[in-house]
Amino acid sequence: MVQQDTSNSGDESSAGVITMPENPAKGIAEGKYRLVGWGIDTTGRRLIDEIIQIAAYTPDSKFSQYIMPFSDINPVYIHRHGIKVINTIRYRRLRDLNTNQFVKTKSEISALQDFLQWLETVKTDDVDGLVLIYYEVRKASPSLLLESLRRHQLIDRFSKVVKGFCNGFNIAQAKCANTTKSFNLRVMSKVLLNREDGSFNSAVDRARASFDIASHLAQSEREELEKPAAGMTGFEPHLIQFVCPFSNAIDDEEEEIKSFKVLLERQNTFRPVFGALMRASRTERQHASHLRRLLAENDINYDKLKMAYDENAKEGLEKIIKAEVTNGEEKDIEELLNILDCFFDPSKKAIQPKATGMSARFYPPMGGRNNNRRRRSYNR
Repeated sequence: MVQQDTSNSGDESSAGVITMPENPAKGIAEGKYRLVGWGIDTTGRRLIDEIIQIAAYTPDSKFSQYIMPFSDINPVYIHRHGIKVINTIRYRRLRDLNTNQFVKTKSEISALQDFLQWLETVKTDDVDGLVLIYYEVRKASPSLLLESLRRHQLIDRFSKVVKGFCNGFNIAQAKCANTTKSFNLRVMSKVLLNREDGSFNSAVDRARASFDIASHLAQSEREELEKPAAGMTGFEPHLIQFVCPFSNAIDDEEEEIKSFKVLLERQNTFRPVFGALMRASRTERQHASHLRRLLAENDINYDKLKMAYDENAKEGLEKIIKAEVTNGEEKDIEELLNILDCFFDPSKKAIQPKATGMSARFYPPMGGRNNNRRRRSYNR
């Protein structure tokens, strides 16, 4: 796989996390489709992370299946999804931390085959395909699902049933910009669906909410409300026309994944430069990842900077950074130049993470006036 960065230790902003460039949805041609809500829970947000639950929703049918991953779940996602891998000598099991009960799981390939079979069932013969709608502020689910399908050679079968993905967040952001400032799933569910205590830790709940929010917004744009949004089945022509401009075809999603992998390869060439910073505190990891991504997004790799330094030292670095990193702030540009110059110049010491002070906090120096005073009090 492209991503081999293991520096992530719990925060989503570390290296290798899926953060797709801001590419607007290209839309899909209108046709006879059916809208299906779906969601996944995963071990993390990297392309190499695994699905631990996949869920889908239509008003007349539902799908949910837990999957046993090979790797353990990122601590952030244990808290987020309320699911933990329990390792024993003989087996691995998934435990629901809310009920403290073990859940039934399947292997990834078995769960994906069941999911495809369910999709083929809800896609009736009189429609051309399905549009899967999800809800994410930062898009990641389509890439993780497609990577899982690719691992088991199921992409072709999936493409025959599903025509595209739609992010409900983009719909809410476009249609509700004048009425609310926050567009996360909890807020939109409360504002549009009057669900006060909605819990969206589970993929099952997010799948249903994604479908209901899109149905509500599509129905609210009609001048004549023929029937309430709760009565929708996903086949309605006005609903399909509403979501098609916000959808991406499977081929478009595949192209985004390819572009993202190229970006990651370019970004990973800077491991020698930012390696120490990526093993530091969470704040420093986030900032180092941001600086490294600035270089990668502007088509700059390690070899290009090394060649520039060999030819013209720091002036060569400065010429490339200031001319080509057009989306960086002046402070970031100066910091990049300092980090790169200290790395390439053998007479200078490479930039190191700041000391955390943990050793001083937990292991105070022995001796000193206070310790001597304590000893004297014991000897009295």
